Amino acid sequence: MRSTLRRHFSIFLSDGFSLLAFTSLTAPLRIANELLGYQAYSWEIIGQRGATVRTSCGLRLQVDRDIEAARKEKSHDRTRVLALLPGDKQGPFPARLIGWAREALTRGVSVAGIGRGALMLAEHGFLDGRRCAVHWSMFGSSVENFPDVVFSRAFYEIDGLLHTCAGEAASFDLVLEIIKQDFGQDLRDSINEVALQGRVRGRADRQAMALHMRLERISSPLLPVVKLMERTIADPLSLDELVASSGVTRRHLERLFRLHLGMTPSKFYRQLRIERAHSLLEDSMIPLIDVAVASGFVSHSHFAKVYKAFMGCTPQETRKGRKRDGGSVDSFRERALAMSTAA
Repeated sequence: MRSTLRRHFSIFLSDGFSLLAFTSLTAPLRIANELLGYQAYSWEIIGQRGATVRTSCGLRLQVDRDIEAARKEKSHDRTRVLALLPGDKQGPFPARLIGWAREALTRGVSVAGIGRGALMLAEHGFLDGRRCAVHWSMFGSSVENFPDVVFSRAFYEIDGLLHTCAGEAASFDLVLEIIKQDFGQDLRDSINEVALQGRVRGRADRQAMALHMRLERISSPLLPVVKLMERTIADPLSLDELVASSGVTRRHLERLFRLHLGMTPSKFYRQLRIERAHSLLEDSMIPLIDVAVASGFVSHSHFAKVYKAFMGCTPQETRKGRKRDGGSVDSFRERALAMSTAA
């Protein structure tokens, strides 16, 4: 256990920010400190100006420092996270904030764009060629407006020092992943139990129901094709068969996939299969070859290669859990139980 690790979050807020996204960001940090028995995580509220900042529901929070004062802080840069959680105001982002984010990245500081904060990073070129998670309601316009960014339907994405999430409760999922990278899966799972969050949502999970809702709203011919893909994961259809079922030309179908889903039909199909495989690896103990077959792969070697390219780890590593330093799940759960009985 790296018991001396400490990480500081500088959280930029502007008027109209989501209170749910903010509390989802800070709650797992508080629980982690209680389970660890020391203040591994600290945070402060950064504002553009003024002493308070207003939430989307009208409440006001005290600001700890403004941008200029926070920019002067250079200590412990590599264990710091600059979290950008701007409000609902549709206007240009503060130039000082953009400059601070650029400076932070050059010093090795992680930068997290939450909700509209992810769009700020995309708008100013931070995310060109990188993965980015956005809320389903902004997905279509984001793909069209920022063609150099690889948008996903994940709840969160981590690509190097750049972190993005869909906002609202997805902030909880992003912070859990950061805590997992710092202290391991046991602590992450214990925090999830204390918070009564249910199943941990990882990078492979998608805003699936929202996708269907959006496709239905625009009356897109993509919806029946996506549903057909989901039904045939174990026995994938050819692109020609998918085109025949859609009632549109191949070129038109490919254009719709790129416009609304940000990728080709083949890549989206493969992504669905990897997501199915990831779920089976985490939620069952069936043999790896059976996971491959259930996900539409004819050989274990091909499955392992595609899975690692998409997930960044092998199926075996997902099944076993990555090696972590010290601390057992029992020790964290004992503390969690003690907290709940003492309340």
